[in-house]
Amino acid sequence: MNGKWLAGVSLVVMASLLLSVVSCARSQQLVSINVEPTTENFGAANIPFPLDAGLSVQLRALGTYIHPPVTKDITNQVVWTSNTPGMVTVNSAGMITATGNECGNTLISATIRTNTSDGGISSSGAMVVGTMTANVICPSQ
Repeated sequence: MNGKWLAGVSLVVMASLLLSVVSCARSQQLVSINVEPTTENFGAANIPFPLDAGLSVQLRALGTYIHPPVTKDITNQVVWTSNTPGMVTVNSAGMITATGNECGNTLISATIRTNTSDGGISSSGAMVVGTMTANVICPSQ
């Protein structure tokens, strides 16, 4: 019985030691954001783009961290923006919606400001940005 207990305690100690070595005694740092899906198409070439109004898709922002390496869903932590809100809007939860006003391509960004520099020095932070492309298909002529 004591041998099993000692083995269990040794395993916990070794796991803790390994985790501290892998993490390099540093806090996790966000290094990139991947937005899923990477591309979304609204409509079709045989449909007038005003009929695409209201079509929507939920995006996800996945943050990649180091020390230790891990990927986390940070969808509700990023600031979402559309560079063409007249074509595709995006709300604070990452839901993109075609407006039906324009057709073409737009870039959707997920941005977050980190609170430390890569060297761990306290700073006003760095911007980490991930993007995806939304396409509202223009009708064929």
